[in-house]
Amino acid sequence: MKRLFVLILAVTAILATAQEKRFVIKGEMSSDKLCYSDETVKEVRLEQSVDGQKVLIASSKVENNKFVLEGIAPEMLGLYEITGFDNGCIQIFLEEGEINIGPIDAAYPVAAKIGGTPGNDMYQAYIDLNNKCIRESKERMKIATENIPADIKGDQEAELKFTSPTFYVNNLHFKVAVIDFVYKNLDSPIVLYIIKYAIIPTFTTDIVQEFLDAVPEDLHKYAMYKELVNEVRSAKLKVGSAAPDISGFTPDGKELTLSDFRGKYVFIDFWASWCGPCRREIPYLKEALANSDNSENLVVLSYSIDNERDAWVNCIEKNGLVHKNWIHISTLKGWNSEGTKLFNVKGVPFTALIGPDGNVIEFGLRGEEMVKKLKGIVDGANK
Repeated sequence: MKRLFVLILAVTAILATAQEKRFVIKGEMSSDKLCYSDETVKEVRLEQSVDGQKVLIASSKVENNKFVLEGIAPEMLGLYEITGFDNGCIQIFLEEGEINIGPIDAAYPVAAKIGGTPGNDMYQAYIDLNNKCIRESKERMKIATENIPADIKGDQEAELKFTSPTFYVNNLHFKVAVIDFVYKNLDSPIVLYIIKYAIIPTFTTDIVQEFLDAVPEDLHKYAMYKELVNEVRSAKLKVGSAAPDISGFTPDGKELTLSDFRGKYVFIDFWASWCGPCRREIPYLKEALANSDNSENLVVLSYSIDNERDAWVNCIEKNGLVHKNWIHISTLKGWNSEGTKLFNVKGVPFTALIGPDGNVIEFGLRGEEMVKKLKGIVDGANK
C-alpha cells in the first residue's frame, strides 16, 4: 500500500510537470564583445521588473556564443528583459514555446531579432515597421534638405520653410502606420504595449480612449490594460469623470482596490503619519463615521503615502483610526505611490469623494464640510 501511495504521488508530480507551460529561449551571438570594454559576455539573465525592482527569472552561461534560458511560462504574456550587456538589453515577451533570438551583437543587443512564438513574432513585426518608418523619414528629410536653395542654406528660420512640411509628412506617416498595425492586430496583448509606448505619446487622450474601447474584452484581464485605463482616467480626472482604480495593501497584507467598493460611496483620504494637517482631520473623520455603524453605503479609504510600515501602523493604532467602515491601505512608496500619481496629488491631506458608479463627486472636502457631506450620505441610506 505504501509503494502504491508513493507511486501515485510520483505520477501526479509527473503529470503536473507535463501540464506546465514552459518556455525555452535560445540565443546566438554574432559577437560576444561588449560595447564599452574589451570584455565578453559571460552570462545572461532573464529579468522582470516588479514594482521598480528587477526580479531574476532565469540565467545562463554563454558558451560558444550561445545561451539557453528556460522555465515555466507565465499565465499571461508579459514583457521581460535579457540583461548581462553593458549597452542596453533585449526585450522579449515571455510565453509558452521556443523563442529564438539572433544574431546578437553584444555591443548593441537591442538590435537583435526575436521570434518563434506568436507574441514575439508580432513584436518583431512592429519593430520592423518602426524601423522602416524611420528609414523612410530620413530619406524624405534628406531629399528636402538637398533641395534647399543655396542662398538660404545656414539660415535655420528660412530652412524651416522647406523642412517643416516633410517633418509633418513623416509624423503623419508614422501615425497612420501605427494605427493600421494596431487595428489589424487588435486581438493580441502585444497591442496593449504598442498603445502604451506609441499611441499614448502620439495621440490625444480622447483618441487613446477610443483605442481602449476597441480592445476586445479578453484583453481586459491584462495588467497593462488596467494600467492604460488608469493613465487615461488620470489624464481626464475631474468631477464627474471615472476615478482611476488605485490599489494598496492593508496593514495585514491584504490587497484592495477602489473598484472592490463599487456600489458604495468611497471617501478617499490621502494622508501620512508625519503630516500635521492630516492628523488634525482625524477628529472630523471620526465624527463623520460616528453614526455609520449600521450603514453599508459609505467607506473611508485612507491611502497613506508613508514609507515606513511601523510609522504608518503605529499612527493608526495610537490615534484609534479604527471603524468597520474605515479602511487603511498603502504601498509604502511615499510620493512615488501609484495612487498619488494617478490622482495628481501634490500635497496632503488630499481628498476625493467617489460615487457608487466609480465617478468623482467632489475633491477637497475637509473639516466640517466633509462631516456634513458624509453624514448626509449615511443619513440618506438610513432613511
